[in-house]
Amino acid sequence: MATEVTIPNLGYTMRVAKIIKWLKSVGDPVEANETLLEIETDKVAYGIESPVVGFVRAILANIDEEVPVGNTVAIIGAADEKIDLDLYQKREKEALPSQSDKPVVQKESIPIAPQPLPTGSFILASPVAKKMAKEKGIDLSLVKGSGRSGRIRMTDVERYLSESKPVRAEATPTSGLIDVAEIIPMTTMRRTIAQRLSQSSHDAPHFYLCMDVDMTESKRLCNSLLKKVEMKTQVRLSLNDIFIKAAAVTLRDYPRLNARLRSDQIEVLRSINIGLAVALPEGLIVPAIEKADQKRLWQIAQERKDLVERTRQGTLSLSEIERGTFTISSLGIYDIRFFTSIINPPQAAILSIGKIFDRPVAKNGEIIIRPIVEITLAIDHRIIDGAVGAKFLQDFKDSLEDPNLLV
Repeated sequence: MATEVTIPNLGYTMRVAKIIKWLKSVGDPVEANETLLEIETDKVAYGIESPVVGFVRAILANIDEEVPVGNTVAIIGAADEKIDLDLYQKREKEALPSQSDKPVVQKESIPIAPQPLPTGSFILASPVAKKMAKEKGIDLSLVKGSGRSGRIRMTDVERYLSESKPVRAEATPTSGLIDVAEIIPMTTMRRTIAQRLSQSSHDAPHFYLCMDVDMTESKRLCNSLLKKVEMKTQVRLSLNDIFIKAAAVTLRDYPRLNARLRSDQIEVLRSINIGLAVALPEGLIVPAIEKADQKRLWQIAQERKDLVERTRQGTLSLSEIERGTFTISSLGIYDIRFFTSIINPPQAAILSIGKIFDRPVAKNGEIIIRPIVEITLAIDHRIIDGAVGAKFLQDFKDSLEDPNLLV
């Protein structure tokens, strides 16, 4: 009996996956748990394995095609087993408009030279491609499909957008003439980031708290441990490692900040896994250091370096991305003193850390120069009240100004 191979759901934010490589061809034998193909999600690359022993009887998706979660991409069966491909094609066609239905004319469609198909013509396109075309106001009859039987894929719509000439907007009383310099299709990662942060900003009432922290002692500790840590791990200790350790230890006393909201329940999480936002050209990825409160500073430095490198290489595992319970976002390498961040759902809070600047401060009746950093805590007010957040931030500040207990 034939077995379907489908796109698995690898996380609650995942909607589609891109086929990046087929390791088997039609007719090839395959063992159970042998990798059939590789896909790319909004976060990681992932190999899909065959669930059974058999032969590849059909491949239903091309390389670079974006396939929704749950859709069938291959069929495994016996060597002489007959496969009715019409059965699978029918599933896709059921989601398409019938030939008797008149398509809705988009008033804001991009006018270009090719003429659209006559009303009622059948257009074979993936659901993702149709959705994108609708959002961008594109007539799919003008898009050339590269899939099987001329099926229009999302990459075809993106290519159509990138190849289209800039459109001059009609003059309005307020805007005048506007020339579009460039159209940049959103990548899978960029779309997912946009959806997640829009959801977080809309659903979670953000509450912000800010403090100045004197980093004199933390810098002194970091400098005193540099050689020891480097000799032990071949990794250079950074202030980010101290921030991670201080946040993790402080969270022990404030479990509501290490929690998430599920339906109408607050789930307090046992492990304290600190995520560190890493910027990529396509967007942000937040790998997390597991049980950071239980690790030494040199261990955090070692794991932080490894996670950042593998983030940039695109070789992180899904669990390393999904396991975060609290996030730190640092812009210390830029001249940014203060900023706020949007909470990384479904977490309850995120800590933003700016650049350390030398500033004059009053101490014991004298003006002295101190290295100061501004820290901002964004909390989900549905889970945490302002007073709890303020106490956490105060304890976090105290641990940075006297960090010896963190070693």
